Amino acid sequence: MLTPLDIQKKEFHRRLRGYSEVEVDEFLDQVLEDYELLYRQNASLKDEVERLKAEVERFTGLEETLKNTLVLAQKAADEIRSNAQKEAELILKEAEARARALEEEGRRRLELLEEEFRALEGKIASYKAQTRALLLGAAALLDPKAEDGDEEEAGSANGKAARSGEKGL
Repeated sequence: MLTPLDIQKKEFHRRLRGYSEVEVDEFLDQVLEDYELLYRQNASLKDEVERLKAEVERFTGLEETLKNTLVLAQKAADEIRSNAQKEAELILKEAEARARALEEEGRRRLELLEEEFRALEGKIASYKAQTRALLLGAAALLDPKAEDGDEEEAGSANGKAARSGEKGL
């Protein structure tokens, strides 16, 4: 590439009937000025292009880093969501298992209470029969006018009561 110094040092051979030396020198000075200006602008623009290329590379790297960060963040969010779903399912299963265990325990207690209730009903019936027999026996003893038929009824009631009492005890 031609430099401003090359233009300044260029000498032309003299010939007979050649161009006017003053006009050529003035024109060359003007060309030199314009060329120096263009040369500096070109050098400045080259520097600017290099700076912008470096900045583009930096931004390209930054963009790649941001893309990777976003991908990692999305993966982390998906993993957190998946773990939360699994934990929720586990909690639900544990709650269902506890509910089933409580239900089973309630059934067992109900069966025990029902058995106990039936046993108490049997004892109540037995106590009622014993009490009735005792009362009938006591009434028969207290009533001197009772006929022999009544005494037999009282005696058989006492016998039944005594037998029922033995079973209940």
